[in-house]
Amino acid sequence: MTRLTMTILALAATSVLTDVAQALAQTPAASIEQRQSAMKMSGTSMKAIVPVARGDAAWNPAAVIPALEKLVETATATPAMFPPGSGAESGVKTAALGAVWEKRAEFEAAAKAQGDAARAMLDAARANDEARFKGGFAALGRSCGGCHEPFRAKQ
Repeated sequence: MTRLTMTILALAATSVLTDVAQALAQTPAASIEQRQSAMKMSGTSMKAIVPVARGDAAWNPAAVIPALEKLVETATATPAMFPPGSGAESGVKTAALGAVWEKRAEFEAAAKAQGDAARAMLDAARANDEARFKGGFAALGRSCGGCHEPFRAKQ
């Protein structure tokens, strides 16, 4: 991972928490835009993690640690990115299903599961434990689907 990519991920991680605070105080449209931005950054993080986890890129903890830190921060902040009134009822295009608010405890549990899976991989990378890092990848993938399947409209 280049220094530029690592810098971008670090800046994005810092901005997630700011985005969450702003989302809570803004219009539904602004909240939706901010959470979509945060989720796109999670996709960018996954692009750094996937090749290393699959063995397509050389083991390099420094290349995945910033991306995993970003995923942990985003997962932790996810529930706050979905304030009441920021669903389809807002009239703004969003892929968030009503289940986000109707099954709030399940939604929050799914976000926590993603954070836990990312944190386990982060701990492994910080410990320079490649086997444990790669072993945690399936749980991270399941955690993504565990939120997308019940709470996001099909793309």
